[in-house]
Amino acid sequence: MPWLTQLADVARRTGFPVTEVGGWKSRGHGPQLFVQGVVAHHTAGWNDRHIVVNGRLGLEGPLSHFWLEHTGRIWVVAAGRCWHNAPSTSVHHTNSASVGIEAENDGRSPWPQVQLDAYYALCAELCREFDLPASRVVGHKEVNTQKPDPHSLNMAAFRAHVAHQINDPGKTTTQQEEDVPEIISLGAGQNQIIPAGGELAVRWHTEWTDDPNAHGEDGVAVLASGSRWCIVDGLVKVGGLPPGAEIDVAWSRYSRDGKTFEDDAWRLSFRADVNGRVEQSMGGQFALNTKNQLRLRVINPRKDIATAVVEKVSMAKISMFAR
Repeated sequence: MPWLTQLADVARRTGFPVTEVGGWKSRGHGPQLFVQGVVAHHTAGWNDRHIVVNGRLGLEGPLSHFWLEHTGRIWVVAAGRCWHNAPSTSVHHTNSASVGIEAENDGRSPWPQVQLDAYYALCAELCREFDLPASRVVGHKEVNTQKPDPHSLNMAAFRAHVAHQINDPGKTTTQQEEDVPEIISLGAGQNQIIPAGGELAVRWHTEWTDDPNAHGEDGVAVLASGSRWCIVDGLVKVGGLPPGAEIDVAWSRYSRDGKTFEDDAWRLSFRADVNGRVEQSMGGQFALNTKNQLRLRVINPRKDIATAVVEKVSMAKISMFAR
């Protein structure tokens, strides 16, 4: 098996959606001569498939055989050897001996259940394909002492799920059909001013990924259809502050028409660095329903501080699950 050109077929046996990245059958750092293990990773970012495919500064891609999107979609990246685990403390989990799966996650955010189910199923099908026991599925943190991924996952419990899937393939996939989230990815297309002593509801000019058209005509609202459990992650960049000045960032619930503030579902304070900038990831988990809309607010509380600027590179990703 010099090149693992069967990987797309293996992935499709999971029952989860699969996309083949162009050129994957000939992508790799030489052939993969054998498979003795599977290594589970997180990417430490969002929308980072291109890094897994092409690499990053100082490390040429491909970095893994698969990129597992937070939606549960499996992207097949490479059929050859990948730079995903070196140095390895296990002879069965070196770059030359193992298949790597990079799962989209920033290393802090909760794991969507649909992504975990796809993770279990993909590992199980790889074990079935290469005649491996579930014990050969390991976390990067277990075979490389310098790595923390995949974050927060108990790998013994992870392997128990994989073992169950090996013996009863497809069961979890069927159970999770209704749990696929609505994914809303939003971007700010221009700089936005926060007045001194005032606040700003960030305007979203761009929406992509699954295209649910969930932000309102005013550019700020994310509306819930039905009762939804939300996992959110916003990357907020604010400039123009005096060094050390504080601002607040909040995911806030408003009435459906957007006229009445209800509460802050998640609010944190941040202090500007020596350059007068705040750059923070703003995550959280909370509920929405048909009576709510969601806004990301930035509050500049002190009247003696000049106006601040929410930079156009600010963005947000919201996963909404049925409750």
